[in-house]
Amino acid sequence: MSSPTINLSNANAGNTSLATIMNLVRSLVNDTQAGATDTPGEGQILTNDPTISPFTQPFLNSSIRELYRELRNVGQPTLVKDNVIVSGLTPVNGANGLGEPDPAAQVYLGFGGYYDGLTINSSLVLPSDVLYVERVSERQTGSGNSFVPMSQEQSGLPSRPQQPTLCQWEWRNDNIWMVGSTQTNDLRLRYWCALPQFFSSTLDFDSTYVPILDCTDAVAYKTAVKYAQMLGSPGLAELKDEAKNQMFQLKNASVRRSQATDYQRQPYGSYGSSDTNNSFFLSWQ
Repeated sequence: MSSPTINLSNANAGNTSLATIMNLVRSLVNDTQAGATDTPGEGQILTNDPTISPFTQPFLNSSIRELYRELRNVGQPTLVKDNVIVSGLTPVNGANGLGEPDPAAQVYLGFGGYYDGLTINSSLVLPSDVLYVERVSERQTGSGNSFVPMSQEQSGLPSRPQQPTLCQWEWRNDNIWMVGSTQTNDLRLRYWCALPQFFSSTLDFDSTYVPILDCTDAVAYKTAVKYAQMLGSPGLAELKDEAKNQMFQLKNASVRRSQATDYQRQPYGSYGSSDTNNSFFLSWQ
């Protein structure tokens, strides 16, 4: 299985290091005094040291999760992975035997492995960062053919004899369910991913980056809100308002960028007549 990777220490992430974020948080809550190492700005309460401030990383990670969640809702492309290949999904293995059509059988690809209708192959899995799958395409393993889009079913998979191609898929119970096939196939996935969070007693705040451009203010204000809530601060309302404003600005920028793209509606769940890889499915319908 191949997948793009995110370099968490890449300087191209701009000013989104955890150190930059936490420096702003301490400025917002007036905790920029010299601390344990007598360094100005390191703080005395909301520090980067988990032995002094065990709540810093939970607050910071909660803010990062909120950031990802809100940006997913406006289609932030940083949260999408594409062209992730899972290779070697073996034929259906139903009551009639391996590779023999069985309209009662279904298969799935999940986080725990690939179920062929009878057994689980734990070496074939969904990527661990999948939140939900947007598109699935297929081709015969080892063929070198182009991947052909599969049709996503919304009201359940049909009961039909398996054929060489998979043709249809359904997202159910956090698995990709399919009718199965009579040959071994590869899947190509496009999905919304869960980006990294950071929990470690040795976490280097200076060299660890949140992989969302220009998110410093949004994450910092969200974190300051959580700290103010813990203390019952009288400035909580103002921090909440500014946290919402910072997220609005960040989401608005993402939406404006997406509006510059010329989108065209594709017919739902259809195969063109030129998709010869799925001609059996067309004739079966």
